[in-house]
Amino acid sequence: MLTIIRSYAAWVVPAALTLLSFGSGNEKAIAQTLFPFSGNYDVTIAVEPINEKFSRAIERAVSTDAPYGLTEYNGLVYALTDFSTGLFTFNTDPTAIGLEGFPEGFIEFSGSGANKVSGTATATALIDFVNLRGSGSGSLIITGGEGIFRGATGILDFFENDTISPNPNDPIRGQALVTGTIKVVPEPETGIGTLVAIGLIGSGFMLRRRCLRSAS
Repeated sequence: MLTIIRSYAAWVVPAALTLLSFGSGNEKAIAQTLFPFSGNYDVTIAVEPINEKFSRAIERAVSTDAPYGLTEYNGLVYALTDFSTGLFTFNTDPTAIGLEGFPEGFIEFSGSGANKVSGTATATALIDFVNLRGSGSGSLIITGGEGIFRGATGILDFFENDTISPNPNDPIRGQALVTGTIKVVPEPETGIGTLVAIGLIGSGFMLRRRCLRSAS
């Protein structure tokens, strides 16, 4: 009987380890999916002054060529303005630009379908108050999503040119090019090899206990 136990153990343990390695290897082999992104957006920005230095910008944009159905953009960002230079510094985190006591901003790409991506943003823009023109650039940091973008990460860069109205109550209008890559890593799942290995190990221990009881 002892010979049988040893023989069984000699087969079960290597087999279990092999299957465990197989399961782990499968999980490690799962690669992230990359979604290249490039889209042109018509942008409208409503600026709401908070005080002489800070303002809140509510952004909306639409696109006719954005991929994956992400044809609409909405965002809430905060701006720190240096009127002496025309430099605007934007961030979805108000504390990052020295503004306290305001809720976190956001960015979101969506459309008519189920796909969405969301995250945060940081940017700068230079406004020419004489010619009523502006240009800016920044990064949209993706931290999540829905549809095919569930669990998405990545960074999208944007470059924008704006036209400023002489009426400060009018929204800023512009065109933005958004490019980059959205990454999605599948959620981890227990490999079938791992489950089989666990079953084999459990069976081996149960058989050993049974045989030891019979021998005694």
